[in-house]
Amino acid sequence: MPSITYWSQLLPSPRAPSVAESLAARVRDPAWFLARQWQLGEFQGADAGSPAFVRIASHTAQLATAQLGAASATLSDHALIEPLVEQEPLTPDLATRVELGQTFELLLAQASVATAVRDQFRAAYAIAPAGAAADAATTSFLRVCAGRTVDGVALYHAARAATDHVPPSPALDAATRARVAPALNAFVSWVDATWGDVSADEPPAWDPARLEYRVAITASSSGGGRFTLSGRPDALADFDWHSFDLTSATADPTKPATTSVLPGHVRFRGTPNARWWDIEGSKTDFGAIVPDTRDLARLLFMDFLLLHGDDWFLAPLDVPAGSLAWIDALTVTDVFGVATTVPRADATPGSTRWTMFSSRSGANDIAPFLLVPSTASAALLTSPPIEDVHLLRDETADMAWAIEHVVEGATGQAEVEPPPPVATVPADAPASLVYQLATPLPSSWFPLLPQQVGGAVMLVAGTVEGAAGPRGRIVQRLRAPGFQLPDAEVPRSGVRVQRVACRARSPDGHMHLWIARRTRFGAGAASSGLRYDQAVPRPLP
Repeated sequence: MPSITYWSQLLPSPRAPSVAESLAARVRDPAWFLARQWQLGEFQGADAGSPAFVRIASHTAQLATAQLGAASATLSDHALIEPLVEQEPLTPDLATRVELGQTFELLLAQASVATAVRDQFRAAYAIAPAGAAADAATTSFLRVCAGRTVDGVALYHAARAATDHVPPSPALDAATRARVAPALNAFVSWVDATWGDVSADEPPAWDPARLEYRVAITASSSGGGRFTLSGRPDALADFDWHSFDLTSATADPTKPATTSVLPGHVRFRGTPNARWWDIEGSKTDFGAIVPDTRDLARLLFMDFLLLHGDDWFLAPLDVPAGSLAWIDALTVTDVFGVATTVPRADATPGSTRWTMFSSRSGANDIAPFLLVPSTASAALLTSPPIEDVHLLRDETADMAWAIEHVVEGATGQAEVEPPPPVATVPADAPASLVYQLATPLPSSWFPLLPQQVGGAVMLVAGTVEGAAGPRGRIVQRLRAPGFQLPDAEVPRSGVRVQRVACRARSPDGHMHLWIARRTRFGAGAASSGLRYDQAVPRPLP
């Protein structure tokens, strides 16, 4: 049946536009404060004060030397690890030859050497014109530069081999030799400082059988302790603290140095305010966090953020880059004058041990120090790959392939290899079917055949009749006579090996340029489509 509903509505009518009285939140009931203290667990609180200052006893060991294969190098105070370990000789391409040659000719002109002497060097170290097999880019480059400048790479190697940096060719009289010698010395010094070695040699720290860098770094402390760490870079070829493991150590009687610091609150976006009456900011939307019941990591993070994130303090300690740092003792004095010695969290064995940023020592132990490497990973600039090789498995053919996708061209520019050719048969064949001995193989695909060597399976280079050799450094090393690649280094998912140009600035302001190699997994599988003894249809006219 019809009805009529009545209700009353209360509408506040403020007498003043100010909200100061409301925000004051005056409380006239002391029991309310007691209830809030009970709600927050303050009645169960321990007698503890905030830290006033922290005394830290610590000592360090400086990274001293690096073992790069059979060679060793000294680590200076501001030396970056990446260029020291990864640097390889620059490829002596045509652009490099011309640039070095023009630099030498500029030094000759600055020394007021006659142009006839310059022409003698051009004749002795000439850049040959393009051959019949050169591509269009190389032909155009050499059409401009051949015979018009000195081959700087050839001159550099000849000058370095000479005792006074003056090569025997061209033959110069004593007076001319004396005028040319300063220019040659300046040329060799400039190439060494700016370019380094220019050759096709492999980097000493690169292990081609493992497709990775291998380096051992030794650190020495002032007390005579020695520590050796083995290092392997990550997928980006960076050497950070997690790239090193402790392999050997001696006793270290170094006396620690004590430092007093003032701790500060650790603050981050979303940190709960320390005071009850503070209004939380709106920059962090906790309502937008919707964790799944199985997402334990997110639940733990939210629990820490909302309940335990306002009771952490930071005690800074300056540690030199390129060193190992030990915390020998940590004593915290609170505002009531109570001193508390904090034990090491990683000192307890088993599952109760807690640690972060610790290097591995042996199979199941951790090192008691923090490694602070002088790494370029934080501000590293890299180029697109100048060489990109895919190592893939071909399960159908029961073999592996080394595929050059990007190679360094004759002029130093990265060149993308053309796609595989399309299989064709003669158009004038009389029969409807044509016999094909083998399907054409892409020119950038190089076979790696499995071979039993002792008790292991190794991949060795196969040959393709009439095929040209590899153009890049990586595959050339894989196909060197007698080289064997362990079968396990090419998983089912495939491997990518790249060469990239890197640029970084060290803490002392020096700029470093070098070529690094990266190994990444996940290149996929491959099928070359290689077939033998086929009858294929003749194409329609």
